[in-house]
Amino acid sequence: MEAEYTVKKEYFDLKNSRGQTIRGVVFIPDAEGVKFPTVIFSHGFGACYEMFLHHAQWYPETGIAIVFFDFCGGGMNSVSDGKMNEMTVLTEADDLESVIDKVKTMPFVDCDRLFLQGESQGGFVSTIIGVRRRNEINGLILWYPAFVIPDDSKKRLEKGETNVFGIELSPNYDTDAVSIDVEKLQKNFGKPVIIIHGDADPVVPIDYSRTAVKNFPDAKLIEIKDAQHGFNEKDGTNARNASIEFVLSHI
Repeated sequence: MEAEYTVKKEYFDLKNSRGQTIRGVVFIPDAEGVKFPTVIFSHGFGACYEMFLHHAQWYPETGIAIVFFDFCGGGMNSVSDGKMNEMTVLTEADDLESVIDKVKTMPFVDCDRLFLQGESQGGFVSTIIGVRRRNEINGLILWYPAFVIPDDSKKRLEKGETNVFGIELSPNYDTDAVSIDVEKLQKNFGKPVIIIHGDADPVVPIDYSRTAVKNFPDAKLIEIKDAQHGFNEKDGTNARNASIEFVLSHI
């Protein structure tokens, strides 16, 4: 994709509804007095926004602002407040709402062209908030979204397990997750959705995305052959390009 803009970045912080500080960064097309379509990127379980900054410059070069932030307690290397054993999908949903409110005050943001992008658990959380605030969100970009979480949580509750990947969970993590009706959630988001998922994903089986694309009223699924959970450089580049094209085609 041809670059139309140079890029500038700005760091920001804000308080969530629990009084914790969320920290992030926004990459902006460098043009004075212009409001741009904006993507808010949500990382997955145990991750942090720094892991995805190699995608950052490509969005504003094509005229899209992109916001990255760390969920409170979202990962071991989070720059936001909180611990992982305090986090649930619903605390992250509340964090994302706080970020949306902050982003909508930024002078370069076109509030009528706002998109949510999330990877893994961040995709699940983005869908929760996409539905909760669907009048404000133009579309969802979901990379290997973890719609498996409620099923995994149900299994852990049945077995009495309290950790994932060796990380101790919040006492409320699984009970919060099983309270969410994934099918209903998907059917209630009527805006455009793109899902990008590897067919060899061992963490979130691709069948969850194949089901999701049938439930969402307006969705497209791109399956990446042999890709696992997370994308390598080639697959990540293709996923990023498809994501940017999705935004540009829906503004």
